[in-house]
Amino acid sequence: MRARFCWAAAAICAAAAIVHAQERGPVAKGSLAWIASDRLDLVGGVAAELPLAEVGAWRVFASLEAVTAIEKSDANFTFLVDQVSYAASFGARRPMGDSGAIEIFGGEQGAMLVDAAGRARVRAIGVAWESRDHHRAFGPFGWSGRAAVAGVVEDHGVSAVATVSGEVRYIGPIGGERKVGLGVVGDVNALFGDDDGVDYTIGPRLELDLAGDRRMGIFVKWLHGGNPLGLATDGVLAGFDFAEGSHAEGARVTPPEISGSSSAGVGSGSRGLARIDIRVASPPFLRGTYAEIAVDGNVLTASDVNDLVYLYDVGVAHPFASWRAGGWFHHRSNHVLDGVNPTVTSINVLEGGVESSGWDRALPGGPSGGWGALDAQLRAGWLINSAFGEDADWHARAGVRWASPVLGAVRLYVTARLERGDVGGSAYAAGVMWPRGWDLRLEVLHDEQLYAADRRTGLAVVTLRY
Repeated sequence: MRARFCWAAAAICAAAAIVHAQERGPVAKGSLAWIASDRLDLVGGVAAELPLAEVGAWRVFASLEAVTAIEKSDANFTFLVDQVSYAASFGARRPMGDSGAIEIFGGEQGAMLVDAAGRARVRAIGVAWESRDHHRAFGPFGWSGRAAVAGVVEDHGVSAVATVSGEVRYIGPIGGERKVGLGVVGDVNALFGDDDGVDYTIGPRLELDLAGDRRMGIFVKWLHGGNPLGLATDGVLAGFDFAEGSHAEGARVTPPEISGSSSAGVGSGSRGLARIDIRVASPPFLRGTYAEIAVDGNVLTASDVNDLVYLYDVGVAHPFASWRAGGWFHHRSNHVLDGVNPTVTSINVLEGGVESSGWDRALPGGPSGGWGALDAQLRAGWLINSAFGEDADWHARAGVRWASPVLGAVRLYVTARLERGDVGGSAYAAGVMWPRGWDLRLEVLHDEQLYAADRRTGLAVVTLRY
């Protein structure tokens, strides 16, 4: 698994060096659904398409998607995760006006069991067509869709020769302002070969325009899960999603906000890192207050154990000057990917705090001057429960980042993060901020919640924030 992370990091770094100024922005989506099935309770998903370059009329991109299947949570609000399905690819897309767009791509699609041994994947090269403005978050109204076919060049855990996927949707406007849409969406994802099977969903959805090519969707749909790389269950899903498209006109007003990051890295001790996170902030209410949710998924591989870490933050915040203050429920659960793990650990905290507007963002937002800019975060609160002994009834997280003035087109920075209470950890990094959200850093990480025997590691990480 380590070799895959090495190649992913190298490819992303190389692509970052050729990013063209005419590119459109990233595409991001996050969803959560309750499912009525015999095996699962919740299904959560995050996805992002990251622009890498414009080569003539072609948009070169990297695409990442992860779907987490959750069985249930126990009395301590520890999620029991069944599996993680994923897809990652590099591709190039060429628009053809009213005829839509064509695409060539190559990548990997797979599924891994969580806290149990088992994984399967295919690597494939293919072509796709999509209707015009398919990557708009809100709209287009009327009929739209996408179809893709790919030939499998390598498989593991399944025997397959091809993949086929597609989506058809009809969304009609409600009201004269055309800010609400109602329609039906269906999609299919099929695997052909000795281990063939088809996933398909169909159902109604309601879409709300959040401006700046952002939307909230509410949906109900029927799932048939026959693809061995999918959820492998049947049932009705009911949930919501948030999305940000690549067609914003002018600057986006925040909140509302849909943002996040994608990272890949390599490190010492056979380490590999993959991370995708998404943050959603509601439209403001009560003179600027807004609700927010952040979902952060991390995989840190090692020679003995592959750690899978989920972090969830749900709360409300209110801005003041270049800062914001608020209260959040913080949850972290720790799992093993593709390995037997009899005990899932977690920690739950009700916390309050402050942070600068640029904390964990692509650009500094805190106090600045000729000496650079400073961003910081401080959150602390009551430890609700923990799998680490509950020797303390409090928990705290803090961080600080200094960024230099602009040096040509880049900024240098250093950052430090600390976690203390019932369990601890730290991270120290130095790096370079590149234009358009790119970040390259060297990091030293110590995490007491990891299952790997070596809980300290050094990493070289490349990140795109959006």
